[in-house]
Amino acid sequence: MPDDRISLRQLLTLTFAALLSPAIQVLPGLTARRAGVGGWLATLVALPLLLGLCWLLCRLFRDGLPGTALEVLGPVLGRGLCLLYLLWGLWLLAANARQVALRFLTISYRNAPMLLFLLTLLGVAFWLVRKPVRALARAGEVFFLALAAGLALSLVLGAFQIDSVNLLPVWVEDLPGLGAATLPVLGLLGYGIFAACLGGHVVPEEGGRGKVLRWAVGLCLTLTALQVVCLGNFGPDLTQRMDIPFFMMVKGIGFEGTFQRMESVIIALWVLADLALLSLLACACSQLAQSTFACKERRTAVLPVILAAAAGAIWLFPDAFSLDWALEGPALWGGILMGFGVPLLLAAVKWCRGKG
Repeated sequence: MPDDRISLRQLLTLTFAALLSPAIQVLPGLTARRAGVGGWLATLVALPLLLGLCWLLCRLFRDGLPGTALEVLGPVLGRGLCLLYLLWGLWLLAANARQVALRFLTISYRNAPMLLFLLTLLGVAFWLVRKPVRALARAGEVFFLALAAGLALSLVLGAFQIDSVNLLPVWVEDLPGLGAATLPVLGLLGYGIFAACLGGHVVPEEGGRGKVLRWAVGLCLTLTALQVVCLGNFGPDLTQRMDIPFFMMVKGIGFEGTFQRMESVIIALWVLADLALLSLLACACSQLAQSTFACKERRTAVLPVILAAAAGAIWLFPDAFSLDWALEGPALWGGILMGFGVPLLLAAVKWCRGKG
């Protein structure tokens, strides 16, 4: 097996770990703001759409998004679509790198220079992505196991402090707000399209489509549990005013007499989710750059991608206000368009041209 071949399970675990990084920024704050008490149901409402997207991606991107774009649209339009996704991925990579560096400052290291954290994160991502894709996939498995253990422990302990008044009842008149609350969830799930960019590295296997659909169900149930615990602890009014409700929830849990202040462990573990996200975006962007500019090797595009992301993080997002506006507005709407809309359009073109 060549060095750049990975299994579907490895790609799914890497994607799961990566999605946990933006998830704690979006959930449950934005869903509580739009749907109140019923915000925890937003992920379950979005599940059918995610299942449909996963089914479509399994059929459409067997050779990866860049290969499918070139096959369906031809060399000119196909490279144009790859360039569009490349620019979108670079923008997200810059915004999320800036967000993670800012989170380090606000939570742990208030007097440290933000640029140091930014360059360190992108430097580690560069080191991971320069290696064969298989090395990144193996790192993603380790990240996933550590994050799953920390997340499960924190949710189980936090569940003992849930107040049912903060979750129920959900009335019929709450349904319009619940529909609006699915939009941030769909924007978050739109990050998954960058995993499809690595589809050409995945070894085909029996039952792959069912495995992807089960992964989608597990992801939505996990995000629902995260919202249930956070909303159940604080209620929708307080939750929507917090920057990161999950970290605030973790601060209040622990075992009396054994260990307390569990948030230090969870915050340290969440660096793995941040690295998974940045590495996935950087790897996808380098794959898109290879197809767009006809590079011989993917890794030759990694350094320009990281440098462009570093420059964008510094110049495009000079302060926290511009960053919050970008991640709560363009990032979510762009995630819906690029993660759901464009694949549907590409599938329609492929069907109309008789290549489906």
